[in-house]
Amino acid sequence: MREQRMKDVNDALEERVVRALERVPKVTIPAEFAARVAGRLPVRRAFAARPARYGLMTMRISMAALVIALIVVAMHATGRSGVLGIALEWVLCAELVGLAVWLGGARGLIVPKV
Repeated sequence: MREQRMKDVNDALEERVVRALERVPKVTIPAEFAARVAGRLPVRRAFAARPARYGLMTMRISMAALVIALIVVAMHATGRSGVLGIALEWVLCAELVGLAVWLGGARGLIVPKV
């Protein structure tokens, strides 16, 4: 008898717990809530960041270095018919043309426009 009564009490308690967990609470947000939150935010200061132009400066320095390298290779290759010197000159010329096109703003030729 006592065991049956304990079982009934446990079943009733479990049913109450399940009903309490399944009940959806009613949520209400006051109308002025967004205005209060926005009023508490600090005022944003204007921030003007100047874009860094390191890539542009690097390209200009690279072009100057390539011109110097071309002159040096051309001076050493004068009177000689070395295949390595000619190949090096062509590679340096191709790099110089690539940098010049990129620096000149013809980005559609090498890098597709986004």
